Amino acid sequence: MATVLSMTRRRFLSLTALAGGGLLLGFRLDPSGRLEPLVDPITNDFIPNAYIRITADNVVTIIAKNPEIGQGVKTMLPMLIADELDVDWNSVRIEQGDLDTENFTAQSAGGSNATPSSWLPMRRVGAAARALLMAAAARTWNVPESELTTASGSVHHRSSGRSATYGSLGAAAADLTPPDLESVPLKDPSQFRIIGTRIPNVDAQAIVTGRPIYGIDLTLPGMLHAVYVKCPVFGGRVVSANLDEVRRQPGVQHAFVIEGGQSLSGLLGGVAIVADTWWAAQQARRALRVQWDEGETAAQSSELFARTAAELSQRPPQRTLRSDGDVDQALRTAARQRR
Repeated sequence: MATVLSMTRRRFLSLTALAGGGLLLGFRLDPSGRLEPLVDPITNDFIPNAYIRITADNVVTIIAKNPEIGQGVKTMLPMLIADELDVDWNSVRIEQGDLDTENFTAQSAGGSNATPSSWLPMRRVGAAARALLMAAAARTWNVPESELTTASGSVHHRSSGRSATYGSLGAAAADLTPPDLESVPLKDPSQFRIIGTRIPNVDAQAIVTGRPIYGIDLTLPGMLHAVYVKCPVFGGRVVSANLDEVRRQPGVQHAFVIEGGQSLSGLLGGVAIVADTWWAAQQARRALRVQWDEGETAAQSSELFARTAAELSQRPPQRTLRSDGDVDQALRTAARQRR
């Protein structure tokens, strides 16, 4: 991703002069949610904001800000941007964003909230870039923006037959005031061409050929590896363990018992083994022998839950969360209508 620099207009003019007249325009999202003009003289990429990069030959790269851990967010977030930007998905390249607390927010995974929390912000990012490019075309051709349309990464003026790719409009967009993210017009859902369609995972080919690097692949100087063995029954605790024998295993640095609690969000009771390598930790785990106090949870079972559920279903409800209409009456009416 091109470096995003904070820049005044005077700095912009000096850098473009140094670049021999070449232009690289960009905007970053500042804390107020507006777009701040930026210029990078090193490459000739047009960067409407921290999420989008468009080269002069009209190749569009979109940055996925959230970490991808198999939930598909590296595909989903760029889809929102690309649809509002009005580019063809098969012409888009996707890059995984680095941790960047200045230009991005909520770069996290967990809680299943990436889609609802990013639905409007990511669409606004794409829509703002599209609006800026349309304004640049209108200024270049001296026509009203209302007469312009966009499609497949280009701006069109149908009545005169003119068109221009997004990549060719970067210079014209350099001096424009970017639109406010909160008020930029968004597409009506009926206009979506990417959102709501079947889009393959952008990393599918890489995943099935073993190319991605995962957390387990990370190595640092002096790094140790740990395994944790917890009770097979929730809430159980360690009565005894052959820790001395485990500590004598090759490469083992530590082996100890953790007295866990009963919280699903906390660490449960078990034995931790820390070793020089993953393999050493795994081999030591095989030598581990633990006597468990499985506790009251051991008396539970799927059969017990099913039997209890069947009994409770015959009783009157304890409380009503919501009541709308009369379902029994509706079903009786529906049955008469079918006849």
